[in-house]
Amino acid sequence: MNYEGSAAIKADKVGAVERHGIDPIPIADRHGSSFELFKLWVGANVNYVVIVTGAFALSVGVTFSQAVMAIVIGNLIGCLMVGLTSIQGPRTGTSGMMTSRACFGQLGSVLPKIVNVISALSWFSINSIVATQALEELFNLAGFGGHDAVWVALTLVLSAELIVAIYGHATIIAAEGLIAVVLAALFVGLAFFVVPHVPMQQLLAFNNHQGTFGAWLVALGVVVSYPIGWTNFASDYSRYFPSGMSWKKIALSAGLGQFVSLTLCEVIGVVFAIAIGGNLGNDPVSQLGHFLPTWFMIPLLIAVIFGGVAANVPNGYTASLGLLALRLPMTRLVSLAVIAVFTIGVRVAVVYYGTFFDVYQNFLNYMVFWTGPWAAIVIVDYFLRNGNYNSVDMMKWGAGRYWYQNGVFWPGVIAFAMGIIMSLAFSNSSTYASPLMANLLGWGDLSFEAGIISAGLVYWALARSYFKAIASAEVYVGAGRKA
Repeated sequence: MNYEGSAAIKADKVGAVERHGIDPIPIADRHGSSFELFKLWVGANVNYVVIVTGAFALSVGVTFSQAVMAIVIGNLIGCLMVGLTSIQGPRTGTSGMMTSRACFGQLGSVLPKIVNVISALSWFSINSIVATQALEELFNLAGFGGHDAVWVALTLVLSAELIVAIYGHATIIAAEGLIAVVLAALFVGLAFFVVPHVPMQQLLAFNNHQGTFGAWLVALGVVVSYPIGWTNFASDYSRYFPSGMSWKKIALSAGLGQFVSLTLCEVIGVVFAIAIGGNLGNDPVSQLGHFLPTWFMIPLLIAVIFGGVAANVPNGYTASLGLLALRLPMTRLVSLAVIAVFTIGVRVAVVYYGTFFDVYQNFLNYMVFWTGPWAAIVIVDYFLRNGNYNSVDMMKWGAGRYWYQNGVFWPGVIAFAMGIIMSLAFSNSSTYASPLMANLLGWGDLSFEAGIISAGLVYWALARSYFKAIASAEVYVGAGRKA
């Protein structure tokens, strides 16, 4: 069943407020096709923040060809992780953070949930900053500037983001698919104006020498950190699918949609950065005026605004589900109000006390430390249990199969801690350089590789005996149904 044929599903209808929160989606409300994930991830990732991410990859001291190689390989890795963290949704019917109760325990999952909420709130705030800057630039072109313009822009952007997030899942999917086509066309237009200012000789001669392998690893880490930052949200948008849908189709649709959009925008970002000297600066939106005629500048700024809103709607939706998953006494609408207050606070801090470039760069680096290990554990857990979950027990507190030992499933907690420790130990970025990497090895950044591999292997080693023991007893599938 697809959205065109889902009008009868009142709980999740385009243009109507979604009725479900973190509760498992009933079988009667299941609908959709895997291609919807492709449209969602294209729409959410064709935006100016991704262009800035491509410029970051270039800024660590690599050449044009090395930056492009880091973008392709990094997105293959990161988008594969997004695809594989989308496959739990149809089997559990609930959000990614609620699903993590299965591999951490109900109590043990609280820490990852807290970090997830902070992550979603941060993504929401960062995308709001870029969209707000674009609207401010439009106001400046119209002769309206100053602090009043800042607050009017933030109010309009924030309102648009929250309204769509309030309507929820079906409206988000429909809106992202429509926005994706328009944004892709306009960003290709941006490339059309920028590329003539960057002759092939300048591209090949950028940095005048081949960057070191260590610098390339840092660039790879910057690229990977963006898609991996979406892994803890991925199942939020597949949970309405029928429980028997092929996990391979789900993984391919989600991963491919994100890969296409990220690779396109980040390569544009690299070329754009080279055209203006290698760095987009702390107000990246203002750099657009270097090459663009006014007649194209206006629709492109509108595209930047809509791109920020499109990227942020899933962030706001996920943050609201994350607050509910923490068992806080609030509705989804109240949780969205909390998100708005947080975003205003971050915007004030950046306007008056910080610079966007530094805030975003450090945020990307911090994301890798925990999201990679978390995603690795969730993926390994899915295949160890053959995708079998008990959604009824997943919603219980203090009882059921996911209470484990006093609420903690130690293989997951230990693997998560080990993954974070290894990420930090092998980090060599501007955010944190460990003594091991900076003083002993002296090259590169291997934080995401170390975190993912160590967490996945430790969880597999510690948890497989548990799954072998229960495999012979009974298997649960779908939304709490016995096989």
